[in-house]
Amino acid sequence: MENLERKNRCIDIVFCIDGTGSMSDCIENVKNHARNFYSMLVEKMTRLGSDIDETRVKVIVFRDYGYDGENSMQISPFYTLDQDAADYENFLSNVRAQGGGDGPENGLEALYYAMQSKLESGDDDRQVIVLFTDADALELGARADRDVYPKDMVDATGLAKMWIGKDQERAGYLNQLTKRLVIFAPAGTKYEELAKNWNLTWYKAVAGDNGLSEISFEDIIDLIGKSASAKVRK
Repeated sequence: MENLERKNRCIDIVFCIDGTGSMSDCIENVKNHARNFYSMLVEKMTRLGSDIDETRVKVIVFRDYGYDGENSMQISPFYTLDQDAADYENFLSNVRAQGGGDGPENGLEALYYAMQSKLESGDDDRQVIVLFTDADALELGARADRDVYPKDMVDATGLAKMWIGKDQERAGYLNQLTKRLVIFAPAGTKYEELAKNWNLTWYKAVAGDNGLSEISFEDIIDLIGKSASAKVRK
């Protein structure tokens, strides 16, 4: 049954994780920190002087619709931390770094699904999407000839409209003042270009070929905490 009690302040975090073979160390890093994620975030938010009433986490693992079939996109429900911490860990434990082609992956489709999540969107809430990958993104629709590819997928213009709130039918839960997007991806990719054109987006360049293993999970917590505690300018 849906909980109808409205929390005073909720932070929703959607992790979009490249699940291809080269991401093994990064995925294991996320798994190893899953148990401590809630306490780490609360500690960070407390130091920043910003209390939270509820933290929810969702995970989207993306690969390549051209190679990975039904495993191209794995999407979890929202987990409320820390009461659902065991279920959150269990989902991550079943994620394996595998598949993918030799080039770009379907990360932009993962952003589409992240923005379609039923995010809390009150004035005091925060919606944080974090994407990390060591490869470039395929053009939206590049795998449209595959049976498993979503039939309702938008193009690049449509995805941008979702982010800036001009397509409320597809992204009605994004608060245009409190949303945040954090991207860890190699330089020279579509993600870097996207970050230049989308508002409220933070981009950090990483080395390809497993460069994400060099980023500590504490760095991600720090970025999430600062983004979530930033003052809203109306």
